[in-house]
Amino acid sequence: MMKIASATILYVIAGVISGAPSASPVLSAVSDTARFSWEIPPGGLRPGNSFYTVSPAGAAVFIVTGPGVFLSTGNYTGRLVYQGNIAAMNVTFTLSNIQTSDAGTYTCGNGGPGNVIQNCGQKLVVLGKPTTPGRPVSTTPVYNQAVTLTCSSTSTTVPADHGLTLTYTWQRDNTNITVTSPGSPYNFTVSSRDSHSYRCRARESQGLESEWSQGYNMEPQYGPYQISLTPPTYAYTVTEHQALPSITCSALCRPGCTYMWLHNGTAFSSGAMLQGQADRSKTGSYRCQPSNTHGSSDSVTVSVDVQYPTNVSMFTANSLGGSVTVNESDPVTLRCHVDSNPRSVIRLLNGTEELTRADNSLTSEYRLESADCRQRGNYSCTATNNIGAPVSQSVELLVKCSPRLDETVAQQLKYASRLGGKVNVSVSILAYPLPTFTWSRTTTTTSQDLTGSSSPVSDISVTARLHLTNLQQQDFGDYRLTVDNGVGGSVAYTVSIVSEGPPQMPTQFRDLDNATTSSVWLSWLPGFNGGNPQTFLLEHLKFATRLWTVYKTYADTGKMMVVEVTGLTPGDIYIFRLHARNDYVNSNRYVLVETRTAGDPSNQQILETPCSCTGLIAGSTVGGMLLTLLIGGIVLMVLYRKVYKPRLGNIMKETTLRKSTRNPETVEMDNRGYSSLDQINGPAQYSNLEESEKQQYSQLKIYENTKADAAAETSTYEGMTETPPVTYESIRVSPYGNTGAHTQGPDNGNK
Repeated sequence: MMKIASATILYVIAGVISGAPSASPVLSAVSDTARFSWEIPPGGLRPGNSFYTVSPAGAAVFIVTGPGVFLSTGNYTGRLVYQGNIAAMNVTFTLSNIQTSDAGTYTCGNGGPGNVIQNCGQKLVVLGKPTTPGRPVSTTPVYNQAVTLTCSSTSTTVPADHGLTLTYTWQRDNTNITVTSPGSPYNFTVSSRDSHSYRCRARESQGLESEWSQGYNMEPQYGPYQISLTPPTYAYTVTEHQALPSITCSALCRPGCTYMWLHNGTAFSSGAMLQGQADRSKTGSYRCQPSNTHGSSDSVTVSVDVQYPTNVSMFTANSLGGSVTVNESDPVTLRCHVDSNPRSVIRLLNGTEELTRADNSLTSEYRLESADCRQRGNYSCTATNNIGAPVSQSVELLVKCSPRLDETVAQQLKYASRLGGKVNVSVSILAYPLPTFTWSRTTTTTSQDLTGSSSPVSDISVTARLHLTNLQQQDFGDYRLTVDNGVGGSVAYTVSIVSEGPPQMPTQFRDLDNATTSSVWLSWLPGFNGGNPQTFLLEHLKFATRLWTVYKTYADTGKMMVVEVTGLTPGDIYIFRLHARNDYVNSNRYVLVETRTAGDPSNQQILETPCSCTGLIAGSTVGGMLLTLLIGGIVLMVLYRKVYKPRLGNIMKETTLRKSTRNPETVEMDNRGYSSLDQINGPAQYSNLEESEKQQYSQLKIYENTKADAAAETSTYEGMTETPPVTYESIRVSPYGNTGAHTQGPDNGNK
């Protein structure tokens, strides 16, 4: 029984087509059985003629005679089975064991093989397996871009004009891919940066498939991504002149990337590693930028803070540097600018004195509202940020000022010496520029210029000197010192040279009105010391006891003296007297002041309570008091008539006695050398005193306060002219002295 390969012989479709086989091709694989079937066109076979089927090679395959006898020929014998009906014009047969040599068009012959019947016959297509495609080829695959894969195979089906089409199927990593177009090439968009293996095979329509091609390992190209920095630190602090931080940049890219580092958006260096030396211009942001033919991308930003020591970029006075000259009372603005990272601590100094300080800053400013002569000097701006050593820049400020006494130096405008002695006069002057000096002596008859000398103490202070020897009577008196530096006009000072003698009486002796129950505060201004260091003896008399008590001796300080007297009784009235002394002689007068401690008197009750003593004690006491009063009255009367009555007359002519209080309205009383006890309205505890007792106390006070041989320069005695008092506010420097130094200002520490 003949086997028919229906799987490979797909179909035979009858039809008459002019000039072509009358039926569709017969498809058959090698060794299969092909079935042919076609119709003889009408009129194509004459009645009674034999019918021939002719092979593609032109040889007869079989003959059907007129009477309908079938005969096969050649190598077709045994392979061919005829099933047609010539009478019905149908040609049907099968051919087994098909070989590629059987392929071709089988035609019809009318009465002989060479007499071809048009449009009669059928083509045999012997199917072959397409050749195995070669490895697929591709355009350059780029991530996220279109790519084309090409697969190529060759058909082995015969004859060559078989008209069949090759199609291709694809696999990725051995997994089928659904494609919209089965032909080659294969177009798609690369959606992965990963590598994949692609292969293909060919299939002929209604035919056989080839073997799978070898795999094509497609590695898509792509621009940089997954950029990383090693170490993964994004902020660095380095010191100037050190190396920049070593940071390595990496990225995924195909083909491989080149690397560029950007500093503040500008190309800085090439290579994957950031390298270089840090200077202050390198502060800022850094980014790594990998790139290849498919693009570039930026890394995260790395911040690098390059720190460097402070530098003073500008320090000016009134916007000028170097040496700046201003007039006294002009405003001066000092301004300092620094460059540093981190910011600095800036100090503006006058010598070593700090004027102002600015922390965490790049600028500092200080203003002198009114320049003073003593503010001349070198001003500096010192800055540091703890990187390196502190730095400093200076300006020299010169303040032009007119001459005046240098108050920082003990000034002495009165000198004392003996006849035939010598004296060294010195006066310190503050001025800029340094002045010139002229010494002169003016008398009633002549004017004489003297030769002196001078020596600078500082840039703004100079000392003028005059040396006199073998002093004669005519050398004592006033000398004139004229000073001029061309600023504000010249000034003149009078220096007095007097004979050595007792110290001058202190002035402005007063109570400071801040008494407590046990103390009071007193002050006085020392007078001229008479040419020798002086001391002050302070005594007090308690009103109730009428006894003078030495309190303390004070050394002269040359300035207003302020002392506290302690250990007093609450509520009592005290009279204080002050006496100046030197090694030549004591001063010839006291100055007095009276005051009262705070609180109620402790002996008030005792003074007012009647005595309860026995008659004997009372009689003795009264007798003793009367005897004492009698003797004292006689003595005082004699003294009064012989000594004090003339002087008291002169005193009363000059001024009336004044009532003393803890706050005297004027200071003249203190300077006159007497107290006002004669007119005191005493407190209640003294209301029982007899008039004779009050008179006795007044005389006693005047005696203690007056010396018969007084000869002071400032006095309340007859023939003397009193020097006007000097108020406390007007005191600057006491204009006296010899060889000792005297400074200005109150002193609360002398007791």
